[in-house]
Amino acid sequence: MFNYQNKKILIVDDQKEFSVMLKAMISHQGAKSITFADSADSAIDCAHRDFFDVYFIDYHLGAGRNGIQLLDYLRNSNLILVSALCFIVTGNSNQDMVLSAIEKAPDDYLIKPFSPTQLLNRLTKATHKKDMLMGILNAIKDNNLTQAILLCHEKIKSTSKYSTLCQNILADIYIKTEQYSDAEKILKKLVNKRAVIQTSIRLGKTYYLQNKLNEAIAILEDIILHHPLQIKAYEWLARAYKKNNDHNRALSTLTAAANMTNHSIERHQEVALLAKEMHEYKIMLNSYYAILLLSRRSFYPDPCHLANYIHSIIDYARSKDELHHKKLILKKARSTLYQSRFEEGKNKGFDFDQFDFLCQAKIFFSLNKHLKAKRLILKTIHNCEKSVSDIDTTTLCESVLSLLDIGEFDDAAPYLKELNQRDIIDSTMQANLKEHTGNNLKVRINAFKTLNKEGINAFKKGDHSQALHCFHQALKREPLNSGSILNSIQVYLKLLLSAEKLQRKQQLQACQEKFNLLRHTHLSHHHRQRYNDLQKEFNIEKVN
Repeated sequence: MFNYQNKKILIVDDQKEFSVMLKAMISHQGAKSITFADSADSAIDCAHRDFFDVYFIDYHLGAGRNGIQLLDYLRNSNLILVSALCFIVTGNSNQDMVLSAIEKAPDDYLIKPFSPTQLLNRLTKATHKKDMLMGILNAIKDNNLTQAILLCHEKIKSTSKYSTLCQNILADIYIKTEQYSDAEKILKKLVNKRAVIQTSIRLGKTYYLQNKLNEAIAILEDIILHHPLQIKAYEWLARAYKKNNDHNRALSTLTAAANMTNHSIERHQEVALLAKEMHEYKIMLNSYYAILLLSRRSFYPDPCHLANYIHSIIDYARSKDELHHKKLILKKARSTLYQSRFEEGKNKGFDFDQFDFLCQAKIFFSLNKHLKAKRLILKTIHNCEKSVSDIDTTTLCESVLSLLDIGEFDDAAPYLKELNQRDIIDSTMQANLKEHTGNNLKVRINAFKTLNKEGINAFKKGDHSQALHCFHQALKREPLNSGSILNSIQVYLKLLLSAEKLQRKQQLQACQEKFNLLRHTHLSHHHRQRYNDLQKEFNIEKVN
């Protein structure tokens, strides 16, 4: 039986009545060192002060974060010893709660009310299991997987009770180390002997990772047919469908999994990214909104989720042909930004004002107000007093994407250089940057710079018509690039020197139009100086 002697207990529950009742129950069974916490934050404070042997964490902790999030945070922060027992406690047995609890793999979960005997039996069983696996668990925690594999083999040979569990752990290690065929051998043998659900899901996952898509789909579909609440089966089945180019089934399967348990940011990310790929903008929008809400309630609130949601609104607006539809959707982006000032805006490490201005510029861009967008972007970027290295990652990404939107590659260069040194964790941000940078950006810049360079060479040779043609072609690719606009102005000024009266009038007008593109624009110091010099020349030519 479980022995409370020398065991430190932490009870986390916002209901004082239950905490008192549980204390009386475990005190009667021999517990002496008992600590209480009535919220997630209070529990974290306790965990920072001391390690506990047993954690009873209630799922519902009132306003704010729940018990599953707390358990996840404590583990990720190394505030729970491997030897500790963690129990999720709840008075609610609804599907979402149970599935969420199972997915985070506590040592057990208890549904209120429970008897002293039930509690003691659960603790005894969990302790025995933990003691048997302690060597393996410590090796895995230390990332000594060779030792973990060796210990698994020893346990498989020496004990029958936990042999199947150790074989599953061994298969997981083989999967982690990409030894998929070894994992498949173990799992197939176990499934043929007895088709336990979690083992079957692991086998489906292993098939997928080896590109055995038909086998993966067959076994995972069968699991869901007979056990429709197995979330991991949905995830791997959706991935198999997607890899098999059956995107509709993939999306519906992922969406079903996300709707079953609404706590997983990663799962909603998969739905959103696939929905975007399939131009299912409403599904994408709803998923990113769910992520934003989850992030705000989590221990890891990240402004990147606000950026992703704003981008999804703008993508949805751009998919509409009618202007009034676009405006209606973009109102949501503006209202979200206003409300977010009181959420993400409180994050001292996040430059909300700069982010807000850049998002407003994106909204202008979506309404085809490109010049207005460019002016706001350059004003925001050039007025930023921080060094590039001090800008938070979300705002840095937004700055890069905004500068690339307007084709200002020289301005974007230092931001891109800094961004390449950052560790981008968010999968949506990774996908967004991959789409707009890397090889795609190299091809885009090379095509533009080739035309610009040809124009400069033609200008130097005195072939002003060819130079103008090249700069016009460059501006077809990047119509807002300030350097190329200035190059065009310089050519027009040269052409004006030899133009006949009718041509002169047309060229003056064309030149003025180019100047108008840069008027009231916060140019870089070099471009501003060049603009002023060319403006003086143009004013002289207008008088002549």
